[in-house]
Amino acid sequence: MSEIVVGVDGSASSRTALRWAARVAAAKGATVRAVAGWQYPAAAGSPGGPAELLGPAEMDRRTTEHLRAIIGEEIETGAGRVQIEVGRGPAAGVLLASAGRSSVDMLVLGARGLGGFDGLLLGSVTQQCVEHSPAPVVVLRGDEPPMDGPIVVGMDDSEGSTRALDWVIELADATGSELVVVHATGSGVSDAVLDQAGRTLDGWCAAIRERGIAHQPRIEAAEPRTALLRVAEETDAALLVVGARGLGAVQGLLLGSVAGYIVRYARRPIAVVPGRRS
Repeated sequence: MSEIVVGVDGSASSRTALRWAARVAAAKGATVRAVAGWQYPAAAGSPGGPAELLGPAEMDRRTTEHLRAIIGEEIETGAGRVQIEVGRGPAAGVLLASAGRSSVDMLVLGARGLGGFDGLLLGSVTQQCVEHSPAPVVVLRGDEPPMDGPIVVGMDDSEGSTRALDWVIELADATGSELVVVHATGSGVSDAVLDQAGRTLDGWCAAIRERGIAHQPRIEAAEPRTALLRVAEETDAALLVVGARGLGAVQGLLLGSVAGYIVRYARRPIAVVPGRRS
């Protein structure tokens, strides 16, 4: 059975992520794994640090109880199976270790957790997970993201977008969502280029047609990041999905320029699907 890992620290953003994960898990027949990490403060051993610290076992117990209370507040009975996992160490490391299991279908996070500065568009833990997670990462903003809109996915000839399409087909099939498949050609291209792009996009949509999933292909004569954000807004998308690296990305980068931009500036829920890591 597949798992959906969700990071929970008690922040409003992480509570939104927990509710979203539970709804998707119920549709997919998956298990939710609510994960939290704890670590002693850096000042604990300094002269000005606390005189006494709780032992590791007690910290595990209290973190577990905190998670259990949040789950009880946010998830209705019967909304899906929820397991609790508490790790020792920095939050990003704990979440990435949990997301590394072969059974994990996605890692769901709020855009910013506790301790994030209001001026930041993305918290440091979320940023690290997007860049390094072996599983697709869903990043949520807002109090209650939409669930009934279409899923927009960006496509090009890269491995990253191919893996994103494979992942999103399974999600759409489980949730009954319509797919909007977008191929952005760049601005100022000829009619011949647009025609070829249309044929290419039709080929990419073959797997969607085989599954009987409602979809609409869209060719956009604009830069990819501009086109994807615009289409997501126009369609009132429930989720915007991109591959971690598309064409033209420098191989040493973990995120391509399109994915990196969308993670920071999309106002809607986004998912970043990683490519194969060497």
